[in-house]
Amino acid sequence: MTAAEIKTGKTMMAPAVQGVRAFEQAQGRGVWRAAGSYVFALLLLVALSWLTRPELAVLTSPREQLIALGGLACAALLAWLFPVGPTAAESEREEAPAVATPPMSDAAQASIAVLPLESLSGTPEDSLVAQGFSAEIVRALSGVPDLRVVPFLQSAAYSGRKLSDVAQELNVRYVLSGSLQRAANRLRVIAMLTDARTGQQAWSESYERNIDDVFEVQRELAEAIAIETGSRYLNIVSDDLCRQPPQGLSAWSLTHKALTFWTVSYTRDASAEAIGWLEQALALEPDNAMAHVLLGFVLNQRVINSFAEDPVAENRRALAEVEAALRLAPRDATVMEYASLVWLNCGLRQKSIQTARRVVAIAPFNMIAWGYLGCGLTWGGTDAERDEGLAILHRLLKVAPNHPSFPFWHYFLSFGYTEGGDYAAARQHAEIAVNVHPGFCLGWALLANTLGMLGDAEGARRAIEQAQEHNPRFRLEGFRQYMLAISRETGDSVRRQTDGLVRAGLLPPLTEVSAA
Repeated sequence: MTAAEIKTGKTMMAPAVQGVRAFEQAQGRGVWRAAGSYVFALLLLVALSWLTRPELAVLTSPREQLIALGGLACAALLAWLFPVGPTAAESEREEAPAVATPPMSDAAQASIAVLPLESLSGTPEDSLVAQGFSAEIVRALSGVPDLRVVPFLQSAAYSGRKLSDVAQELNVRYVLSGSLQRAANRLRVIAMLTDARTGQQAWSESYERNIDDVFEVQRELAEAIAIETGSRYLNIVSDDLCRQPPQGLSAWSLTHKALTFWTVSYTRDASAEAIGWLEQALALEPDNAMAHVLLGFVLNQRVINSFAEDPVAENRRALAEVEAALRLAPRDATVMEYASLVWLNCGLRQKSIQTARRVVAIAPFNMIAWGYLGCGLTWGGTDAERDEGLAILHRLLKVAPNHPSFPFWHYFLSFGYTEGGDYAAARQHAEIAVNVHPGFCLGWALLANTLGMLGDAEGARRAIEQAQEHNPRFRLEGFRQYMLAISRETGDSVRRQTDGLVRAGLLPPLTEVSAA
């Protein structure tokens, strides 16, 4: 099959396809039923004539046979012109309302097709460049976690088709399309992500580059588009599932609805709701590894933010859920991603870092895992590790500014700058984190610590008041005790993360606590 045939959908089998359609149309109008009834009646008449009056038997002469064939043709024609009952097309129209908006499968919800970029230059050479760009985008998108990408050889055949047809036939919800234009040594690519279910455009972006090395530009732009697509995809799924009640949702939808605790509403009540949804998902699918690891993640977040009723029991359960998930899916990048953060928050820093590095090697566009790696490197490590972690986090904010993780990347940066003694930078990043998620108690504690180190005791006190306003259970002493309990691999990090709170008079000196 040639490239032109793939693009237009025309092949050597077109006449055969038309013949099949004609056969089905005749069947829908009752032609074959009428012809069969006529032949049956004719054969019955012949049999009766031979049995009763052989001398008057019919269809013995050529003239009678021609008359019989003419009658058959007339029966078929009358059936075509005057069908009895609705035709197949009419039946489809009558039944259409009942199946117009079927529920999307979980596979379709988390899937995308990339159509060939349209070459606006019109030259054969640029058309080939556009095809190369599209294939490179598919390669890059394959590194985005929890997203099924249709192979480009399959989606390329749908160029020029209606997006609703593309979505239905390829079983996807999202379609990435766009255009490519080249002038002299400049290249412009416009990418558009469309929710094919609603026809609404989720985002569009224009990228312009100088062409020094076309293959390097292909790689760079494809990766930028993949990162932005992955970020927007998470936002779309969160917004969509926020509006849906949990009743009747599948295990996949319940699991992803639980993520709205992290992406939308970081509060104690939201964490309790997320646990309920994850438990519903596990009731439907007990072996759902994603539900197990997210349950561990939410339980652990409840502990470190003082949301938990029984911190010891919830943390123990969090670790058990993580281990259950890894037994079910030991090589799943998304499972390992959340496991790495739970381990980090339980004092297993080296295990967390090793796991996060493994994840980003498997799924290089897993921005969440990169963030957890950056956090682990900045927490209690060497100067070189901290510098690497800070560089990773700044890179994330540059390449994925619309990712739902961005406020937590600012929190990780604040943590890292506090470790290095740059309290002005730490304050700036902590403020961004709590402005986006005011229920994030750890962010307020970090902000209060930096303000205390900068000599603003009153500002530190107000920050802790904000944390306790959103969660009356939050206590700084409990926060420090938790940090001490998991400090085996983080050295003197507890002192660095609480000295400002001591200076502001919000905590007693650490030595007094240790002595007690």
